[in-house]
Amino acid sequence: MAKENGVSDTERIKQKGNDFFKAGKYDDALACYTEALKLSPSGSKERAVFFKNRSACHLKLEKYEKAAQDASSALDIEPADIKALFRKCLALEKLEKHAEAYKEARRLIHLDPKNTAVQSLLQRLTVHISQVAQQTAKTDNKVSSMFDALSRNDADNETRRQAANNLIVLARQPAGAEKIFRENGVSKLQKYLDDSDEELVVAILRILSCLCTGHHSRALAVVKELSLPRLGRYIGSEKENICTAAAHVLFCSISSMLKKDTQEPKGAEEAVVPDLTGEIKDLMMFFLGLLNDKDISGYGRDAVIDIIIKFLPRKEGTGRAMTFITNGGLTKLLIVAGQIPELEKLHITKHTLMHASVALSKIYDEMISDKKREYYREICEKFIRSKFSGNSLESNLEAIQAISALLQGPYDVGHYLIGQSGVIEVMIAMATSADPLHQRVAVEAIVHSASKKDKCAGIISKGANVLKELYKSASDQIKVRALVGLAKLGSYGGSDYSAKVLDEGSTLTLAKQLRKFLVKTEKDHDLRKWAAEGLSYLSLDADVKETITSDSQAVKSLIELAKTGNPTLLYSVASTFVNLTNSYDQQKADPEMVKLAKFAKQHIPEDHPLDSDDYVKGRVDLLLEEGIVTGLVSLSKTESESSRELICRVFLACVMDENNRGLVVQQGGAKSLVSLANEGNLVGRTMAAQALAKIGITMNPEVAFPGQRMLEVVRPLIALLHMDCTGLQNFESLMALTNLASVSESVRNRIVKERGIPSIENYMFEEHDMIRRAATECMCNMIQSDQVFELFLKDNDKVKLLTLLAGEEDLKLKMAASGALAMLSTNEIVCNKILMVNSWMDIMQESLVSQNVELLHRTCHTLANIVESNKLNASKIVETSLLEILMALSKDEKPEMLPVRNQLDRLFKKAVEFELIRSYADQV
Repeated sequence: MAKENGVSDTERIKQKGNDFFKAGKYDDALACYTEALKLSPSGSKERAVFFKNRSACHLKLEKYEKAAQDASSALDIEPADIKALFRKCLALEKLEKHAEAYKEARRLIHLDPKNTAVQSLLQRLTVHISQVAQQTAKTDNKVSSMFDALSRNDADNETRRQAANNLIVLARQPAGAEKIFRENGVSKLQKYLDDSDEELVVAILRILSCLCTGHHSRALAVVKELSLPRLGRYIGSEKENICTAAAHVLFCSISSMLKKDTQEPKGAEEAVVPDLTGEIKDLMMFFLGLLNDKDISGYGRDAVIDIIIKFLPRKEGTGRAMTFITNGGLTKLLIVAGQIPELEKLHITKHTLMHASVALSKIYDEMISDKKREYYREICEKFIRSKFSGNSLESNLEAIQAISALLQGPYDVGHYLIGQSGVIEVMIAMATSADPLHQRVAVEAIVHSASKKDKCAGIISKGANVLKELYKSASDQIKVRALVGLAKLGSYGGSDYSAKVLDEGSTLTLAKQLRKFLVKTEKDHDLRKWAAEGLSYLSLDADVKETITSDSQAVKSLIELAKTGNPTLLYSVASTFVNLTNSYDQQKADPEMVKLAKFAKQHIPEDHPLDSDDYVKGRVDLLLEEGIVTGLVSLSKTESESSRELICRVFLACVMDENNRGLVVQQGGAKSLVSLANEGNLVGRTMAAQALAKIGITMNPEVAFPGQRMLEVVRPLIALLHMDCTGLQNFESLMALTNLASVSESVRNRIVKERGIPSIENYMFEEHDMIRRAATECMCNMIQSDQVFELFLKDNDKVKLLTLLAGEEDLKLKMAASGALAMLSTNEIVCNKILMVNSWMDIMQESLVSQNVELLHRTCHTLANIVESNKLNASKIVETSLLEILMALSKDEKPEMLPVRNQLDRLFKKAVEFELIRSYADQV
């Protein structure tokens, strides 16, 4: 191994890592120890040192799994290494593996019985183990008591329900679930599954779901004892609550079999788990059979499709999706997608077709190669051809209905099928027939095919006239669908005022017709759904925006639809709100490019006069008055990422005006925004975080984010400090974090825990004055945290940076940096660091001649602290020209100068005490 001055490479790298660790740079230290491990030969005992040092880094970085692993690796080499064993115990304690931590701590106390840290750790673990034992005993008694209450012959329905609900609570706890399972609970619970009391049956199924959650061997045992045929019977129930609860048992079982146990038996080593591939495939084949089962209810079919949606997608590979397809799953799903309620072949609900579309889309997304997409398309094409070859009106209807589902899911596949020979002709023929059912199915397909302007020229050229004729239909079901098709056609110009497809006034006419279906609450759900979809397209037109927002009844109807939480309405309503608030992406054309386009006689998009900022603000204010926030709160509960993004856009538009922020918070918007900022796609999360930042800037954080929510809002705000975010987002995040950091130590600790300090510090180097100032103000408040304060005491240039920032021209930046120095200078190490900055005296002198009393106060506070730190530092202040300025300031008798004079009193008294000046009285 190479040596330099007698020091090996590994020793040199280890020392470098140690220096990084002392400086608080744990990631850098970790990298050094990892590099040293690569260089050290296997079998070398020095590897134990590198492993236990890495464990220390992982503990600091709160990566406890890795900390425990590295400590174990060190112990494999040096079994009696006290530091490694101690770090393993700490990591296990943080991972809440208290039984294992206790066992290792007992071993550690024998190795080092006088170590107070070990004694303290063992005492904590002993107390916890004792509490767990007591709790387990209580849980055991409760489980037995609840089973007794459930089985009593004289128990009424209410008593049994209460006992079952209590068992649900107990089953959610690892100890309770284990006790129920070991007490032959599955067998005992099965007796009540055929009870006439629906609430009791649902409760029993929920208990079984809890037993299956997070424990694969127990899940397998529950499913085996319950049996798939019996589980299928409950999934196929006509009662929605029962089939949903039964489907959840199946879903929890599958999830547990695919994931590592989250519930380990207390006081026992983890059991060896067998390969569950066969069981997973059996479960897949089981719910594949349920898909087309004629006896299963519509609710059950929806529940099975939901399992497919949640079960098949995965982050790596396409194994499950391909297994599903190759076992006939895609064809079975297309059969469901092609169902016509009036034909009554399979039981379906009003949501089944939308569920099928989502499932088709999810599976197609898993086809990550061209070859697999082609395979998917071939199966769909084969299915459609087989339907058309049947030469029956029913099979033709099912083929067109399946294509509609594909157009709402994997659009490219649906568009490909429409382009096949004869498909459009069949659709047009059905649309022009006299049969209302044929008309409805065909017009839906035409409408869905018109979703993408660049891919539907053929269908629109042939279908536009058909839509106009169907618009005259006496059937509301046909008329509203035709209206939506025409609305899509009329929206192809988007918000471009100069690119109108329909005649002047036609768009408003269509909107008014759709409004009739929207506001008439006696109309059925299906009509209102289609009306909302049509308005989501027409509302791109500014005239329509103004018409809708000025129509209180129409706005209230949209908000009522939002509150229903109906997934088939969600995207349309959210899209309409986005259009009304102009919160969609808007690209401003480069003036130079506009000139070139005009010269080349190219089309140039134009903004509508009604889309100016004043009109948009007016529309937002009207929507807020009508209660849009309550609708957005309801919509935000969706799991759809695209819909969540739309909701985030509208929320951001609502808080643009600071006068509206209090209303948004009052109606529950802040709570929803926290959830939206933590889940969803990047665009949506960023917009939700920016909305939270705007609220946090102008409102009291304790009012806007009460209780635990104030801690939850920290993570999304720190995410806004990412370099990919805009300067405005960075600035607003820093301002909001500044306000939050002023509230309490718990908030400051959360900012530290979320790794916010490096990001805040990074923006203190920003060229933009306002961002740099905001970062410095934030750091000034963060210094109140002991953890942050200690960072400035380490061997780094953090104090130097603040000192230099105190010398900048920007008054607010100087104030923030001076305030931070005033707090930090209570420590002698910081005082020494300030005086090591070459320009410190010029910076202090410039601040002392300022007319700003607050800046004078902060500067004099810092100088007084430096003088009080030690005699050497005091002499550096007194023996400079600063003394003359300080003396002059001490004689200023203005009332507002009292805080400054108080600091100078401290400074001169300490100087006298150090005998650097003769007497304080002589100076003043």
